[in-house]
Amino acid sequence: MKLREIIDSPCGLRYMIETLPLSSGYAMSYLMDKELYATQEEIENGYLQLGKYLPLWENSNSRYLSSLQHKLFTLKDITRTILRVEQGDPVDDIELFEIKHCLILALDAAELLGKSGIEDCDFDVANMEKVLSILDPDGHRIDAFYIYDSYSEELSRLRKQIAVTDDAEKLSELKFYEHEIEKSVRETLCKKLSPWASLLRDCLCRLVNIDIYVAKGGQMKSMNLIVPEIASDGCGIYKGMFHPYVQSILDKSGAVFTPIDIELDSRPALIIGANMGGKTVVLKMLAMAQYLMGMSMGIPAEFAAIPLKKRIFFISGDAQNLSSGLSSFAAEIKSINQVIVASEESPEDIIAMIDEPARSTNPVEGTALVLSLINVLKKRGVSLVMTTHYNIRSEECLKYRVSGLENGKMNYRLCKTSDNEVPREALAVAQSLNISAEWIAEAKKLLTV
Repeated sequence: MKLREIIDSPCGLRYMIETLPLSSGYAMSYLMDKELYATQEEIENGYLQLGKYLPLWENSNSRYLSSLQHKLFTLKDITRTILRVEQGDPVDDIELFEIKHCLILALDAAELLGKSGIEDCDFDVANMEKVLSILDPDGHRIDAFYIYDSYSEELSRLRKQIAVTDDAEKLSELKFYEHEIEKSVRETLCKKLSPWASLLRDCLCRLVNIDIYVAKGGQMKSMNLIVPEIASDGCGIYKGMFHPYVQSILDKSGAVFTPIDIELDSRPALIIGANMGGKTVVLKMLAMAQYLMGMSMGIPAEFAAIPLKKRIFFISGDAQNLSSGLSSFAAEIKSINQVIVASEESPEDIIAMIDEPARSTNPVEGTALVLSLINVLKKRGVSLVMTTHYNIRSEECLKYRVSGLENGKMNYRLCKTSDNEVPREALAVAQSLNISAEWIAEAKKLLTV
């Protein structure tokens, strides 16, 4: 599963990616095509690498960080250029400059990281210097490329002759020979560079990953994110969990986000509570945490132990698909059915977070669909977290309830409950929003009938 395939998940993942302080445009495109980690070893190694770059964000390293980000700003994807060199295809001066620039950038990055105390960046400095000398025979280490006189004695003599020739016909002839010699030099350079194609790819890969890891570290510091534990027992624990995008909106309005604590076990988990109680946001936070761990990114929480899942399903909101002519109910049911189909193989690798399934149908059939879905997925061993407004009578579920209205204010914290009845707080919530008193009064009359 690549990032570009899940970036628009309604959990808010795009916000986390777009707020990464990446230096280069290449880093973003590289990240989009990156597969999410699927094994514990990959995830742990990703966080280990991230940990190496966190010291860059300490005040003592600010000057090195600034210099590194400034240099990484010039990083570009030269994968095709490296391939052309490897295959022996003709290359021009711009392509040779790109390779030289990449090598100088890698050497500068290694030096800056070393000065900041990060020495284990695994650059093959000795061989990088050797390859750079092919493109920089005079050792000036200038970030530009030119067919230098030192590449060819014949070229050097010819250029001196060109410099003192006034005859237009003779000058044209000399320029032609110069062009042919330069072409021969480029071919020679390409042959010399070809055996080093793998080293060039390694330099490029390390540079773009440095950009990404540095950005991840910056985001962790600015958003107060943490490195999670991997829950080996498949049960999740989240303390002080928050949603950065929702929090940013509340901050602008002067409101405060209420952090959420929740513990999940092998049972299906139901979250019930009042309208506007933040149930959907809880699901979004759980889904986001799964995705972020799959990219070894910081987690928005004070503590998190997250189960490793290879397939993540987050189904939320109005699923109406106008392009296919599907109604909200039809599109939602088809999305949920994908979870059931996927669970036919390796159900233990799946976690599904489903927001109020069958909300748009009548309560009797809706309740039956929800309860039967819980039973099917539990029987298959799929991890499930679900919000609902229906009264689901099942002792097989772990149940959480949003605390709800307290003294006229919404308390968004979750508490465990054994109650099967969904709380009736819709009128109280509506009243707190200064809705028409006449409307509220009429509704209360009908409830007493």
